[in-house]
Amino acid sequence: MKKRTKIIFISIGIFFLIIIAGGLTFFLTIKFKYKPVPLDLENAPSEIKDIREDLYPKLVNYLFTWEDMVDFVIFSQYVADNSPVVLELVKDWDDIVWFNVSDEDDMWFYIEDDSLTVEIGPNPPENYGIIINLNFETMVRIIKQDVTPQKAFQRGTLTFEGDLNDVLKVNQIVETAAATIMGTYAPPIEITDNFVISADESSLYTEKGLTLIPYIQVNLKEGQYGESHVSTPSHGKVLIVNNRGEIVYELEDSAHTVHKFINSNTVAMGGQEGFMELWNYQTGEVETLDVPGGHHDFDYNPTTDTFMVLEYVFSTETWNGYNILYDKLGEYTRDGELLWEWDGRTEFPFNATRHTSLGMNLTFRGGADWMHANSFVWDKQNEVVYLNIRNLDTIAKINYATKDVLWEAGRSCNFTLYNKQNNLVDSIFHSPHSLERIGEDRFIIFDNDLYNTSNPNSMTLEGSQGFSRFLEFEIDEEQEEMRELWSWEITNQTYYLPESGGDADRLPDGNTLGVFGNKALVLNEKSPTIITEVTQDGEIVWELTINGVNITYFWVHLVERFYEQPLVQLNEVDLDSESNELYLNLTTWNGYKIDSLTEGSLKLRAGKKVIYEKAFNFLPKWQPNNFEISLTDVSSNTNKIYLIIENQDGIQITVEIFNTGWTTRNTVLVIIIPVIGGGLIASVIILERKKKLFSQIFLKKS
Repeated sequence: MKKRTKIIFISIGIFFLIIIAGGLTFFLTIKFKYKPVPLDLENAPSEIKDIREDLYPKLVNYLFTWEDMVDFVIFSQYVADNSPVVLELVKDWDDIVWFNVSDEDDMWFYIEDDSLTVEIGPNPPENYGIIINLNFETMVRIIKQDVTPQKAFQRGTLTFEGDLNDVLKVNQIVETAAATIMGTYAPPIEITDNFVISADESSLYTEKGLTLIPYIQVNLKEGQYGESHVSTPSHGKVLIVNNRGEIVYELEDSAHTVHKFINSNTVAMGGQEGFMELWNYQTGEVETLDVPGGHHDFDYNPTTDTFMVLEYVFSTETWNGYNILYDKLGEYTRDGELLWEWDGRTEFPFNATRHTSLGMNLTFRGGADWMHANSFVWDKQNEVVYLNIRNLDTIAKINYATKDVLWEAGRSCNFTLYNKQNNLVDSIFHSPHSLERIGEDRFIIFDNDLYNTSNPNSMTLEGSQGFSRFLEFEIDEEQEEMRELWSWEITNQTYYLPESGGDADRLPDGNTLGVFGNKALVLNEKSPTIITEVTQDGEIVWELTINGVNITYFWVHLVERFYEQPLVQLNEVDLDSESNELYLNLTTWNGYKIDSLTEGSLKLRAGKKVIYEKAFNFLPKWQPNNFEISLTDVSSNTNKIYLIIENQDGIQITVEIFNTGWTTRNTVLVIIIPVIGGGLIASVIILERKKKLFSQIFLKKS
């Protein structure tokens, strides 16, 4: 006879928090609307208090058996009936979850009629929506927090199938019950309490920028510092801060790890499975799309309004007892329709020799992790994709139309590789993240320096020592060469070394902004997250250090710098008062970074009259737009001339470039923001510090 009881079953565990060994991120991918606040048992019946007093030591000492499930059900039922969090989560939700825990009996529960009902027996329902496979020992270890679900997944003792958003809701219910019985819940610590502006040379960066920082709270496991995959990721937020570290905008309870602007005020959020969301940071509105969140990276094409997403896919092939794990790219409409797909299973076949070239068995999600691609560049103009294949230290160029891999550059490839000293090397980067294209054949990447065969101290995850850095390189397809052009690393490399994540972005002013993750997420160590901006000469000009509190630390995968207006650099302005000829040389960038052409317009206005107008496209990834304008017959009665740059969203910047009140009519004005490195523009600096000029020109807006 079947036994039916309403229950919150804690054993389902916090199973979805899956950490990648090495590339290391996890599948927290929807907004957490409700915190797992434990139910206060002060006014609970004595029976409930007695059950907790009995079960807690049994769980801690591994004495909890299947026979204890009767008391466990009673306790969980009380939580289900009295927790506001649980009652809100199950409201208007119908589903069946099957827990494959015992070889003899199965367990499942119904979520219906705003409640939870569990059944135990040999015949689970066939129309379940979610299945969780784990043995009873794993269940107990997860409940008592002796092992994290991600580590259980890595060991192959826990798997699940089903809609991830529903799985995450189940987890929130589970966390509430687990926090109640184990008494281990701690409220989230505000990250801003731990902000430290550790460097600030405002004359060397564009001051009006904002920095988007998504973060995940990580709770360390005491007594196991330095051990991999034992810390517990928790809740997250998205912050937008100014150069003083002050919060300007904030999104509560979000745990996405990849954020990219798709227009001037909208951030697409995804990565790590689940579904993509759009956040208007100015209005606070959040929209959920039917587009898969994928893992590690995605990109947006404003011309077609489509998203390209990096996703995992298993193969039926096996190696060393594991199914081989591949990556694929899919292009989706906002409604989730798949328009195009590149599948590594057919286009990038497994090679056992390359897979074992580092002498390690790299696994993830219980599979042989053949590729572990973690970033890509979608060149829409030339219809190619550059895919960063982390586990092979390789960049692959893919033809969008044919899906062929045109070439591979990196470790164990045909390309010749040169470091900054022009020496031949096996690879110029090791387990890198965040590939971006910043110019013709020029790229920037975050080089983690993990599993670097030339550095034995980096060849193990625990205790790894390396030289994580920002790295710029170029690829010469004709000569089949990859060459390091520029890099930056801190003198005290171990302080900045992250085993997971990492970002490096080239900014309009030529500086490089990036994030050095920390060792809290992967190695359960007390270490800060550091967001650093450096000049081309390697000087740290702005830095935000995010410290932890007690055993709580914060993990940041990627950061984004943006500006709330387009940027302008005046290289030369010359108005000849005798011939009435105007010469203007300028450079401009959009206010946000996107890997696509976006529409813009340039106007010159003399008083109220437009004397020059030009439509153009802002170049991808903040590549500079250079303009040289010569006008004749500019009216001698002109008192003021304004330059107006506008983007496709109608966001403008207006700069006064001529005023009869100035001391001279023949004027040269330069450096509103610094020149992008490498001699792109030969500028004449007539002011001692950029900050002074910035205040005189950049802020002269109508």
